[in-house]
Amino acid sequence: MSNANYLAYDVTVLEREFADLLAAFPELAEDEELRADTIEGETDAHRVLARIVAVERDADSMSKAIAERQRDLAARKARHERRKEAMRALLFRLLKAAGLPKVALPEATVSITKKAAGVEIIDEALLPDNVVRLVRTPDKAAIKEALAAGDVPGARMGEPGETLTVRAA
Repeated sequence: MSNANYLAYDVTVLEREFADLLAAFPELAEDEELRADTIEGETDAHRVLARIVAVERDADSMSKAIAERQRDLAARKARHERRKEAMRALLFRLLKAAGLPKVALPEATVSITKKAAGVEIIDEALLPDNVVRLVRTPDKAAIKEALAAGDVPGARMGEPGETLTVRAA
């Protein structure tokens, strides 16, 4: 069983323990400070919370490290792409200067070939609708503003929820 499975099991056990404590001592439901002290003293909640935070922090650190590595690799890839294009430009110049459309080397055959004409956009604003792709996306800020002023067909304000904040020193 993985660490996450053990932690999920521990949380399930603690949920039952919390329900049992509230059933045995109904006054805990009304007094948050007493409930917090009882949970800390009578259960493993703080130990489990600390383990969960440790795993969450480790996952956060790994995620950030991977993102940094991806940025480094993307920069390295871009450098190599630029180098490749520079070398291709030099190959092209040499073949053109020599007047040779094709040169066979032991490593590769280098040749200049004709390419098909490509479409060039001169003024995108002048293109008719039947030759452009229009992307329709909701503007949530505008929708929220419009909902505050009234009804917006196809939209509504969602229910507020709760979120978790983890601040690690």
